[in-house]
Amino acid sequence: MFEIIRDIGAITRRIEVNTNAEFRRLGLANNAFIYVIRSYEKPGMFLGELADSVQIDRTTAFRTVRKLVDNGYLRLEDDASDKRLRRVYVAEKGAKVYPELHAFEQHSSDTLVSQLTDDEKAELKRLLGKLIY
Repeated sequence: MFEIIRDIGAITRRIEVNTNAEFRRLGLANNAFIYVIRSYEKPGMFLGELADSVQIDRTTAFRTVRKLVDNGYLRLEDDASDKRLRRVYVAEKGAKVYPELHAFEQHSSDTLVSQLTDDEKAELKRLLGKLIY
């Protein structure tokens, strides 16, 4: 069974390497592109929510968000009801590159499962949903 986890890890690393190489030219390597995608698709998340959605520790996520804000991809706004909280929104620069990011992510996903039937895709989704991590 351990081989399954190794295979999942290998798949993840391969996709990560390809995606980071693709978006390095935009300054979005080291998985920074994920933050832009998530912020575009769910605008106004709290910083902690965004960290949780990309499944990374909050300190690293906050540092990455700060860099993306400094580089014009994201913007932060104080929460209207709780000034201690900051919400994350995609900035104009991030919105402009989102279609390219999304298309690459979609293509990578489609390629990964291209040899599976619809029933196999559904079964894979069901089985992955049962994993505890």
